Amino acid sequence: MIEINLIPQKLKKQKQMQLVIMAGFGIGLLVLAALMGVYVLQVQKNAEIDRQIKIIDAESRSLSDKIEEVKKFNAMEDTYAKKKKVADSLLYDQALWPKILDSIGEMLLPDMWLTKIEQTKDKDDGVVINVSGNTLSKVIVADFIKRLEESKGLMDIKTAKISDVIDDARKMKVTAFEISFLYKKDKP
Repeated sequence: MIEINLIPQKLKKQKQMQLVIMAGFGIGLLVLAALMGVYVLQVQKNAEIDRQIKIIDAESRSLSDKIEEVKKFNAMEDTYAKKKKVADSLLYDQALWPKILDSIGEMLLPDMWLTKIEQTKDKDDGVVINVSGNTLSKVIVADFIKRLEESKGLMDIKTAKISDVIDDARKMKVTAFEISFLYKKDKP
């Protein structure tokens, strides 16, 4: 088929130019519409995020009273724990001396009497106890020291003095002794 173009060349170029301008304008409108769509989607996402933030803030405000109550409860619990620890320590220390006296009393031999029991030092693992007393012979003192050494709760047994003296109250010769040892504390 033969085509004959009777339109002058100038008009033909104008028509092509109009088509290019229209196509460019159409593409520009499509890009602008796409950008507007992306903008609208971002605005909607921001609005949704803002809505969620407001919900979380409202929940946080409603829970702030409960959070304060929990903080007060935790502070009270800490105070209680400290007071309980002090009370337990005091009760343990209060029960320590009856244990010490019972332990020493079980080891005493006949014809032996104590004149003084005192605590001289307090250490991490126990207390240092000084025991003074009188007996009728040095053999009884030796047996007493042997009993102290066999006891599991006593350590570092030291004999400070063993001497013969006259007991004015009884008008007789006795053996005086002084012994120190570490009485181990049980864990409270």
